[in-house]
Amino acid sequence: MNHISIVWDVLFTGKAVTEKGSTDIMLMSMSEHIQFPIDEVMNWNTLHKGQKVSRAGYTSGLRFILDVTNLDILEISKLERLAISFEHKLSNLSSVSLAEKLHIPLNPQAKIRFPELGRIMLCVKFTDGLGYSNAKQIRNAIGTQTKETKDGLDPTGIGKGSSGNRFNDEFRSILSDANWFRRFPSNFGAPQGLLPKAASGGCYDLSYDLRKGVRNLTDSSEGIWWSKLDPDELTLSPSLIVDPSELNLSGFDPSNFHHLKEKKSTELVDGSLKIEMAQTADDSLINDLKYNFDRIKRGRRIRKQIGVSHGLAHGNEKFVISNYVIRPWFAEEFINCLAFFLMTRKPKYWRNGQSELCIVQPFSLELIEALKEAE
Repeated sequence: MNHISIVWDVLFTGKAVTEKGSTDIMLMSMSEHIQFPIDEVMNWNTLHKGQKVSRAGYTSGLRFILDVTNLDILEISKLERLAISFEHKLSNLSSVSLAEKLHIPLNPQAKIRFPELGRIMLCVKFTDGLGYSNAKQIRNAIGTQTKETKDGLDPTGIGKGSSGNRFNDEFRSILSDANWFRRFPSNFGAPQGLLPKAASGGCYDLSYDLRKGVRNLTDSSEGIWWSKLDPDELTLSPSLIVDPSELNLSGFDPSNFHHLKEKKSTELVDGSLKIEMAQTADDSLINDLKYNFDRIKRGRRIRKQIGVSHGLAHGNEKFVISNYVIRPWFAEEFINCLAFFLMTRKPKYWRNGQSELCIVQPFSLELIEALKEAE
């Protein structure tokens, strides 16, 4: 079953961003307005121009995650209209998107319909010092996990504590426009009715665009992975073979991605499993992690035959190969790379096996219907 959520964003007015108590007021106003179980709350965290990433920042808005997996299309539509109608003197904008939690690796249907451009959320849950027995070490871990995550979770970040150097230039060029969120459980029904001071995790919402990589691989692979149809060979059932087994010199070839650099990735996996053993000593969980690592790192380069069922005809080879071979394969390795990053980057601070990758798209009934049909 596809896990589908409504992402409801409410951005604050300029005054509300810096005014004490605005977040609490908006939190309660939004929850009273929506009258629907809230799966998770995030706060938009922004910095003044010139400040460093590790600074605490300001809450410039709230994001509610509403699980609508088990609702029908009419119920989801009604909920969307209700969220859009929200108005408050402290808010500038109320908007709604749809999020699909991805299976890792992507299943065949998800690969085929994976959008070439959009937004993606990289979400992690904090360990809260799990694995440490010393009280001082636990306090230090809890005290630094938000800063470590704000600095290290963005794959495009460059500089001390950042993660961009784990990816080549081509991979980083796919991602842009990173927005930072702190994550909170939906437990503000407590007596105080407010969010806890400490976050339970962090999230970056980024734009992505696969088109340049898909186009580059399609163009550069001609004559290496595939050849155009013979114009002198007239047939009602043309077909050609696409064989990507030979490595491509392009930086967009997934063989150049973070998770498929064999020696380094093996070291990262071993380190992550070692930390998990110290944290939980759960053999079943560790075996599951090993299995998931093996699936992510397999780097499949499958030889495929393309024919008339894909729309193949003389002159449209590039379109068909791009759409049915390169794009789904590239999307799969793009997501595998990000999943591997979440599983190995900071296992002392991020609970392994509890990270999430979600595609965020504009709300539409057509998209809901497509996601429901794909279940």
